[in-house]
Amino acid sequence: MEIEYSEERWRLLKKLREKAMTLMKPLVSRGLNPIVYGSIARGDVDEESDVDIFIPYPTSTAILELYLNESGIKVSRKLLVQATPSYVPKAYLVIDDYTSISLPLSRMRDEELGFYKLAGQLSIDELAKDIRVPGINKELYLIIPTRRGHIQMRVERNIEEAAMILGVDPKVLRNRIRILKRRKEIGRTGVYREIEIPDDKTFEQVLEELISRDPALRRRIKTID
Repeated sequence: MEIEYSEERWRLLKKLREKAMTLMKPLVSRGLNPIVYGSIARGDVDEESDVDIFIPYPTSTAILELYLNESGIKVSRKLLVQATPSYVPKAYLVIDDYTSISLPLSRMRDEELGFYKLAGQLSIDELAKDIRVPGINKELYLIIPTRRGHIQMRVERNIEEAAMILGVDPKVLRNRIRILKRRKEIGRTGVYREIEIPDDKTFEQVLEELISRDPALRRRIKTID
């Protein structure tokens, strides 16, 4: 099924992409390589769409926050989030209710990084060229951009075709579907660990404290690092 976008929706997409670029520019200028992922990369935005910026490797969160402050971008909250015991903890620098910059606090597995590709991801150069890419939304539809809007199809009914369009192994796609379905069933409460970072500590300090008293987390970090 093809969905044609209204002029209002095209304007919203442009506005959100400009916001993403504003956040990415100070990071790129200092040698970082952020991506934007999700509906902004695919194009299927609405009024509730988040601007999700992600740096796909560990870097100093204190320096990252300094870069943002120097560019006039204020961080309202800092959250350490670990989705499941087997996933790497991530730092979330929350700008507002719909905007955040995140990064892993330890090196990620290829499988974890692959999830961003499945959602649809773009670099700042690709954003500047007004590129849109296919990806899977939270409702488990594959979104395929078109000149007028997008085509969408149920991923579960077309796993092999969807995997080919996305350029991934069907096994990776099936695993992602399983995780997304579980998240829909249990909601936000399903996050394994979420900790608010106080102003007098860094993400890295809190992570070290967690590692010192959590053998499972210590093993998780060591398996990659």
